[in-house]
Order: sequence, then C-alpha cells, then structure tokens
Amino acid sequence: MHNIHYRKPSSLDGPDIHNLIRRCPPLDQNSLYCNLLQCTDFAETCIVAESDNGEVAGFISGYIKPHAPNTLFIWQVALDEKYRGLGIASTMLSELFNRNSSVTHMETTISPSNHASQKLFETFFKNHHMPVETRVLFESGRHLDSEHEDEVLYSAGPAKQLRPIKAHSQPGAHLR
Repeated sequence: MHNIHYRKPSSLDGPDIHNLIRRCPPLDQNSLYCNLLQCTDFAETCIVAESDNGEVAGFISGYIKPHAPNTLFIWQVALDEKYRGLGIASTMLSELFNRNSSVTHMETTISPSNHASQKLFETFFKNHHMPVETRVLFESGRHLDSEHEDEVLYSAGPAKQLRPIKAHSQPGAHLR
C-alpha cells in the first residue's frame, strides 16, 4: 500500500512533473518552463500527490478563471500508471477544490476518447451535486491540428454539497 501526501507544488517539483506528464499519454506536453510556472505562480491552484519515498505520483494543474473568479479551471490531471485505481486522482481533485474556498464552479476540457478523465470528473460533479453542461470548445482541424481530438468543455456548478470542515478549522467554521 502506498502512503500518499497531498501538497502544493514548488519549483523543485517542476522537472518531476514534466517527466510525469511525459509518461501520461495522451496528455499534451508543455515546456518545462510552463510546468515551473505552474509550480510557482499557480501553486495555489495546483496539487501534487507524493509518495512516502518522495516520488511525484500525481499532479493536477489549474487556475482561477480571470473573468470568473468563482471558477476553477482544471488544465491537466496526471497520475503515474502504478498509482492508478487507488482513488488518488479523485482525492487530488477534492483537495484542490476544497483548498480554494471562493470556488463554486469547475471547468475542464476532455477529449472524447479520454474515458478515465470523463469518469473522474463526472463522479466528482455528481458527488458535489454540480449540474454540468458540455460543448466542444476547441475543434480538431479548426483550433487544433487534425491529429488532435476535439476538446470538450465541461462546465459544472455551483457545488451544492458543503465542503467538510477541516481538522484545523475553528469550531462551527464551515468552508464554502
């Protein structure tokens, strides 16, 4: 059994995250520089799953949408193959959503053939009683090269289930 710890990324995680994403097709590769910026400037909206031996097992990158400050856009979910099926991706997503208390909505794009991501997000939306709408955001052959599948936007929210109280919260304090 793997003991996993969830935390904000730091600049030292950039190379490991870059290599993790490379090992997780069909995820699009970004530059190492981009991953470093995600680990620094966007650390509040990204999360690392780390094993007891210090290995980066998973990473989710996201950002708060500039024109919708209550919406967390999830850019990528990467999970090393040997850690799949253990609920780590789901926990990362919940931890990240709960960390950002002003967030009530979530968006992401998923390619039609990425059934694992579809299941992850559909389960998350269902568990948080979030209505969801989908539409093609970026079209293959139009916005993307013809080798790349469409990117379908999943827009969900608002969350209707209250977030759990964290252990360090004051009595009676609720996270929204």
